[in-house]
Amino acid sequence: MSELALTILFGMLYRYARLGFLPSVFFGSLLFGMAHLYQSTDSDEVIGIFLLTFVGSIIFAWIYSEWKFNLWTAISLHSLMNLYWLIFDVDKNALGVTYANMFRFLTIFLAIGGTIIYKKKKQISFEIKRSTWWIKIENSNE
Repeated sequence: MSELALTILFGMLYRYARLGFLPSVFFGSLLFGMAHLYQSTDSDEVIGIFLLTFVGSIIFAWIYSEWKFNLWTAISLHSLMNLYWLIFDVDKNALGVTYANMFRFLTIFLAIGGTIIYKKKKQISFEIKRSTWWIKIENSNE
């Protein structure tokens, strides 16, 4: 299952089933983490790859939500990270080496920081907040 399909699954659960962010993102992130396990060669790599991709999926879902459910934000972020991996032949699996992870975390930090700064500067409320963690009480589309 691709990242795009999982992002759409998350969006449907969160926006239309009115599940909160955490229940909506959990299933897709679980699948995304499991989809990358083929890259592992030992038990340490299995755990590392799963945790890294599981958390990454949650971050992509947050970015997708905060940018008004625009798929291009998550697709662009993931493509940028994968393109770097391919161009520089960084590593054989998603776990990566120190240098690759520095680039990965810098990219994530810039995406999260840029989103927060932009929303605060424009005085746009955040989609994901305490009231939307477990059950989506309000519908921001109404």
